[in-house]
Amino acid sequence: MLGAAIGDALGMPQETLPPSLSRLGEGYGKPLRRHPNEGLRAGQFTDDTQMMLCAAELLAEGKFTPKEYGKKLSLMHTARRLRFPDGTVSTACGRIISGMQDSGRNSTTSGCMALAVPFALAFKNGDEMRERLQAACEVTHTHPGAYGATISYALFLRAVMHRHPDPFRVATDIAAEYDGQLADSIRNACALEREGLSLETAMVSVGNDVSVYHTYPLALFLIARLGHDDALLPVATHVGGNTDTIGFICGSWLGAAEGTAAFSSNLMMQLEEQSYIGEIAERLFDGVSAKN
Repeated sequence: MLGAAIGDALGMPQETLPPSLSRLGEGYGKPLRRHPNEGLRAGQFTDDTQMMLCAAELLAEGKFTPKEYGKKLSLMHTARRLRFPDGTVSTACGRIISGMQDSGRNSTTSGCMALAVPFALAFKNGDEMRERLQAACEVTHTHPGAYGATISYALFLRAVMHRHPDPFRVATDIAAEYDGQLADSIRNACALEREGLSLETAMVSVGNDVSVYHTYPLALFLIARLGHDDALLPVATHVGGNTDTIGFICGSWLGAAEGTAAFSSNLMMQLEEQSYIGEIAERLFDGVSAKN
């Protein structure tokens, strides 16, 4: 969870901007004037981490239901505390506030993908996690590609944590169960990496926008290409487009693979609410341990 938040905060200033791979930095930055995240400071995160924490708090308390999650999320949105949210999330929150039952939209944006991280930590039983995670995603996103990407991502993280020999195969196989186009996009990204094609070529082929068909496969390409290299997060958060979510995915992978030792003391200490995020993660872990 800390890795996800770090990646999100690193990508926050670059969100929606063109790629800037010639100007990589290793620390947090502040958005430019008139940027959608203009009001945020260096080290602050976006709606991805906010949604992760929203779900994690309910899971840690044993109170998670799609209704409670939707209520909590929509109250944050109404209070204007949700930072530059996905348009699909905004629409869903508005429908919840209006009392509509069918809040989720048939959208392929990646706005629900942050839910993968707390769900990957909160459940030992993968089948139970899948069912519960899909229901959570459908509060905002009902398209199979959106919740399929989120479930694939959660099981990818679990495979990494349990030292599976090929977590990328897990990600592809799970995605194929929900959406063929998503699985093809992941296969394409992985094939480009194996062939040694440049990042610039991959970005053109895979894409970097908010669609799960772009964001998730590109993040997997970067993880496969750069892995434990110190350049992973700087590159992931400067590829342009949906940099906060791409950074979130790459940061969570790094945390799952290496733990907090993967991140410099500066990144840890300057991250907004880093102590609280660590506390919630520990509560999730303790809760799962107590149940098993």
